[in-house]
Amino acid sequence: MNRSVVCAFTLGLAALAAIAATAPGCSKNSPTEAPGPTAVATTSAAVASSSAPPPDASPAPSASAASNGPPKNANVILLSIDSLRADMPWAGYSRPIAPHLTELEKRAVYYTHAYSTSSYTSMSLGGMLAGRIPSELNRSGYFFSTYKDDPFWAKLLQADKVHTMGVHAHAYFGHAGWDAGFDQWEIVPGIKFDNTTDRSITSDKSEEISERLLGDPALDSTRFFFWAHFLDPHDLYQAHDGIGPYGKTDRDKYDAEVTYTDQYIGKLLDFIATKSWAKRTIIFVTADHGEAFGEHGMTRHGFEVWEPLIHVPLFVVAPGATPKHIDTPRSALDLAPTIFDFIGVPPDPGFEGKSDKAEIYGAAADPRDVWVDLPMTSDNDFRRALIRGTDKLICFHNDDICKLFDLAADPGEEHSITTGEKFATMLAAYKENEKTLKPVAPYGCKAGCLNKGYLNK
Repeated sequence: MNRSVVCAFTLGLAALAAIAATAPGCSKNSPTEAPGPTAVATTSAAVASSSAPPPDASPAPSASAASNGPPKNANVILLSIDSLRADMPWAGYSRPIAPHLTELEKRAVYYTHAYSTSSYTSMSLGGMLAGRIPSELNRSGYFFSTYKDDPFWAKLLQADKVHTMGVHAHAYFGHAGWDAGFDQWEIVPGIKFDNTTDRSITSDKSEEISERLLGDPALDSTRFFFWAHFLDPHDLYQAHDGIGPYGKTDRDKYDAEVTYTDQYIGKLLDFIATKSWAKRTIIFVTADHGEAFGEHGMTRHGFEVWEPLIHVPLFVVAPGATPKHIDTPRSALDLAPTIFDFIGVPPDPGFEGKSDKAEIYGAAADPRDVWVDLPMTSDNDFRRALIRGTDKLICFHNDDICKLFDLAADPGEEHSITTGEKFATMLAAYKENEKTLKPVAPYGCKAGCLNKGYLNK
């Protein structure tokens, strides 16, 4: 399916410079049918309500950021891109497939070793939105899990009179439970649920809805949190008029999808740069997970926690922050406390990450362990990884088997270490840290259902 695209967004790079100067999937390899909606997603808000944010009881927003420091009464915009691998042009990939994001990264604090909480959308975004690993959340247990009564942090922002907005492009987002705490939650209209892939092309519509929500004049006088999840790099890898083709392989087709998505993100960044609140707005860019193209015999995502699936981009454009690279590993669990720190809302005591705000503004990046968690679902077995520096321990099937990888010497994770002092040290750290976790059993898929899809392969 082809779709004409906007061939050039001539204001893109200039707009990104202005922002920096003034401020700032879901599918699986061989899926089996899992309980979920089969009807079309409705247009607009799944829960959304008022088109205008309520008055903010906090002091009137400052028009300018403090010199070399974060702005007061800050807003946060989170742009997540489905299936976006870490090996993008700003990380050394030779094909210039994302010019707008590449230019934005030059003005950003870029985390070279950022990790998603899991390896596919349902688990990774659930963990990100709760600030907890997915195993600790009240989920149905099916591959497309529905969450109930979980402490998603948008509810805390909303309670502090922060206006919250979300824009999404997959029907699953209409029933996942993630809309809790969002004043406005809109899904691109006309999408049919497909539990095997994404057949829609939606970046143009996602960008259009984003402009409409962000164009509300009431945002000039209130704090807000805005999240848009762009879906198009997700398979199917579809062709777009005016882009490429780069070649015939899946990676070639995927790269064209990234270029298509990048164009609309550039258009949205242009729009953001025109708004008065841009001076007090922090922009985060990341992904829910990566994508595999043959590594470890895998394609697409889910099922495992290898590096191509969980190593993701993360960069932050913040007023007063000097662009730089931070090589210390960081987790998507750190997003919640960091966003709360910027907006000025006390973090939830249950957050398992830490705020990165101080290091974004120049403080040393302290070493931290990073957890990646893939709970057992209807279609996959359990996997969990502990990353400490350049060491990564992966444990399989209820911790029955654990393997250590030295990512510095073995970035492809081809040579596991299962004996010796280094392995024993990491395994002990894994077991000790695991004691602090509080996993809960899923409420829907139980014995006889869990891991059924994996075992039937």
